[in-house]
Amino acid sequence: MDKKDLSNLEDQIMSTVSNALKAIDFANLKKDINDKTENTLNQVKSKFNGYSEKYMRLNKKAKNDISKYISKRPAGSMSGILYILFGISGCLVYGSSVLIFIIFKILFGIIGSNVLFVSALLLLVVSVGLLLRGITLRKRVKRFKKYVRFIDDNNYFLINDLAKFAREKESFVVKDLSKMIDLGMFLEGHIDEEKTYFMLNDEVYNDYLNLKNQQIAKEIDNEKLNEEIENLEKDEIESTIKIGRNYIEQIKNIKNELYKEEIAVKLDKLGNISNQILVQVEKNPNKIQEVNKFINHYLPITIKLINSYKDINNQSVQGENIENAKIEIEKSIDLINSAFENLLDDLYEDVVLDISTDISVLKTLFKQEGLTEDDFKK
Repeated sequence: MDKKDLSNLEDQIMSTVSNALKAIDFANLKKDINDKTENTLNQVKSKFNGYSEKYMRLNKKAKNDISKYISKRPAGSMSGILYILFGISGCLVYGSSVLIFIIFKILFGIIGSNVLFVSALLLLVVSVGLLLRGITLRKRVKRFKKYVRFIDDNNYFLINDLAKFAREKESFVVKDLSKMIDLGMFLEGHIDEEKTYFMLNDEVYNDYLNLKNQQIAKEIDNEKLNEEIENLEKDEIESTIKIGRNYIEQIKNIKNELYKEEIAVKLDKLGNISNQILVQVEKNPNKIQEVNKFINHYLPITIKLINSYKDINNQSVQGENIENAKIEIEKSIDLINSAFENLLDDLYEDVVLDISTDISVLKTLFKQEGLTEDDFKK
């Protein structure tokens, strides 16, 4: 083997060793990486579990513990059993005695001592009463347990929902709950004034009372506000009508001064129409908005016109301009009278509608009863 071959062999050996070392280093490196990765994952998992438990503890809702509001030994749980036992025992003993007395009476015609028979009969009746009383108490206890199951962890509920759950009438459930509260079966139970809600504890009931008091106070404030608004509206109506009456009085006074003139008749008509409008508003105060313009705008302009008529009519010299002005004012009064008549007619619109409705109803009733002319003709 020459040097060249030895050299090649040496290179091959060195290459193989180098590759082996690299493979070993890579395997160790991979193992280190796997170990570190596993440790890291374990740490993350541990921290995550810790945070998860902590988070669950913080977010876990504590259920309402209703046991402190529920009697552990509800009325009738023991006494009901005792009543039933005594009742059954009495029924057996005294019922047998009464039966024996009756058999002896039927078979042998004797009944023994009447006092003993009557006593046994009375004791039998008492025993039956005890038995029925015990059954009633046990049924109430059974219903109480059913109500508690329905309550679950609620602080209040609709009595109507409980009635549906218990398959009982709502009125019966209200009385039943009231009796259970009186007997201390619900230690802090309350029923609202409307007999709609049942509240399990005093805290909820106090919240209910506070809300109710706030509602009552709000209603009182609203009533006061409405009363103030009504008073303001009433004062406004009275003030408006008073102003209107004052204008009508002025028209009457001017008419009296101009009684010889043709315009006096027109002013008399104007005063009458204006008065009827105010009378209609007094009967129906809700119409005040419709006549506000009439009182606050039209009447003042009308008063100004007729005052002008009175002034120029008092002039000693009645020239052409004055006569033309008087004619124009008289025409304006005719126009005003016509407009006021239309306004008065509009105010009677609701009255006419009510009358038409009443007449229509009467016609319908008469037709149903066969009292119309067409029915008589048949």
